[in-house]
Amino acid sequence: MNNLYRLSRYLRPYGSRMIAAVAATCGVGIATLGIVSLLPPILDRLNGDVEGLPGGGALQTSVTTAELLRLAGGLVVLYMLLGIARFLSTYLMGSVGFSMVRDLRCDLFRHLELLPLGFHTRHSTGGLMSRVTVDVLAVQEVLSRVLVDVLRDGLTVIGLVGYMFWLDWRLALAVLVGAPALVSVITRLGGRLRGASLDTQRGLGDASALLLETLTGIRIVKAFGMEEFEAEKFRRAAERLYRNSTRALRLASISSPLMELIAAVGGSAVLFYGAFQIQSGVLTSGQLVTFLLAAFMTYSPIRRLGAANARVQAAASASDRIFEILDAPVEVGYAAAEYEGVSSAAAPADSGYGNGASGRPSGSMPMPAILEGFRFVEVRFAYCDAEGELRDVLHGVSFEIPAGRAVALVGSSGAGKSTIANLIPRFYDPSGGAVEIDGTDLRDLPIADLRSQIGIVTQETILFNDTVRNNIAYGRPSVPMEAVEQAARAALADSFIEELPQGYETVLGERGLTLSGGQRQRIAIARALLKNAPILILDEATSNLDERSERQVQEALANLMEGRTTLIIAHRLTTVRRADLIIVLDRGRILESGTHHELVARPGPYKDLYSLQFADVAGPARGS
Repeated sequence: MNNLYRLSRYLRPYGSRMIAAVAATCGVGIATLGIVSLLPPILDRLNGDVEGLPGGGALQTSVTTAELLRLAGGLVVLYMLLGIARFLSTYLMGSVGFSMVRDLRCDLFRHLELLPLGFHTRHSTGGLMSRVTVDVLAVQEVLSRVLVDVLRDGLTVIGLVGYMFWLDWRLALAVLVGAPALVSVITRLGGRLRGASLDTQRGLGDASALLLETLTGIRIVKAFGMEEFEAEKFRRAAERLYRNSTRALRLASISSPLMELIAAVGGSAVLFYGAFQIQSGVLTSGQLVTFLLAAFMTYSPIRRLGAANARVQAAASASDRIFEILDAPVEVGYAAAEYEGVSSAAAPADSGYGNGASGRPSGSMPMPAILEGFRFVEVRFAYCDAEGELRDVLHGVSFEIPAGRAVALVGSSGAGKSTIANLIPRFYDPSGGAVEIDGTDLRDLPIADLRSQIGIVTQETILFNDTVRNNIAYGRPSVPMEAVEQAARAALADSFIEELPQGYETVLGERGLTLSGGQRQRIAIARALLKNAPILILDEATSNLDERSERQVQEALANLMEGRTTLIIAHRLTTVRRADLIIVLDRGRILESGTHHELVARPGPYKDLYSLQFADVAGPARGS
């Protein structure tokens, strides 16, 4: 519940609207109490012959038309005020709730962007999506609707109970005789309901993750004929979700019957004692009827408060999952500018403002001009596996990437090539040693400044469901069209782009799957060209292409690499032959280094790899 309370900090910007909503909610309680208070005089005036009751017999006093009109007019005015107050309280509180949820959702999305890459690898995409959508919706339900009900119904109950005490405090105590039992029931059910709600939300996150995974990999599912296998996995996840949901529903549903039973006991006590009070002349029949009406009018608000408790518990468990994300520390090295627009409620305590490798605050040193280049100094890297054990990937790797030069990493899968590439933009930080640029440890630089100087082209080309133009000019809509076209020409992409139905305004669809692999890769190269970053990382940029597409992409890459400090990762040695330095890795260690001609001229792993690839190419030619 503490995390649900923390959400109240999102109320601060909307304090005036909140005060107006509370005032309108007080108006609901006052108007309700006013309607009830009109009844005793008229009921007493219309009291007929009730055997055994004082004042029985003929009508005590005739009710004039003027009095009836005043009563009717008063009721109309009070109901109008009640309606206006209900509308204002619902609208204003709902507006506050929606505003708070908008801020929360934006903060959550922004924080997810700032979290380290390792966090995203440990959590499923579907599970994170569930927290931004489903869990925030549970909080929205409380902030936009339940909070209105709690305030309005709470004030109404307080007003009616106070009025009952004013009529007869003994009768009021009789009504409240079941209150301790009621509180005990709500408290006990609330704790169990929160646990059930948390299990339900986790199950929904698991089902969402499985759905996203299956739809993303639907081609593989169909290729292997695994439709039934995946359907069974989803059925089991849906069954777990069903069991958790029904348990939460059972706990939520049992509260109303218990409350009705407790209310029936209190009502019986009121009837018994009220009859005795009338016979004793302490109460009039009109007062008793009004008291009973007030007592029954408290039932619906109390029942809604009980139902609201179930939704509050669901929101409490959802808030726990939300703050699990918001409390996760962001990448070390983000400056205060990166938190612009993120509320203080969302920023974690450390927020990347720790010390960097030099002892200065992280991200406090300016980005150098890149005159010397990169230097890896005894770099070690390890990660935690699924069992929580550390697995070493790099073992004291040292080498340099001079400014304006191209260095290639080759080796078998798992050698550590991609890990080295991920250390340069600080997707990860080394476990030991240092990665430096112009003598400055990367951990001392602001991450945004560092990454603004890096262009990346990867094996898995990421394109967005947007136009070709916006994919090339990613995040920069004001870039002139001429610059976009120039980048596309340099990437050898302009010819096929112009053949698309709407040219540069053609929407590519999800992940750009309407294009071939080579076309997607050339758009990614055009994007990197337009960014014009001095540092370039090519991570298996041609591994999935056919020979013709590879030649086209290689030519585009040559244009891209010109004058840039470049790190190349490739299995195909045709991609790395032009590099100024080739480094051969195996199991996180450097085996040898040199130019292509130097390495093929002496026995070693590179020459063996080159001979093997040449044999793969030459073999089919001899047999044809």
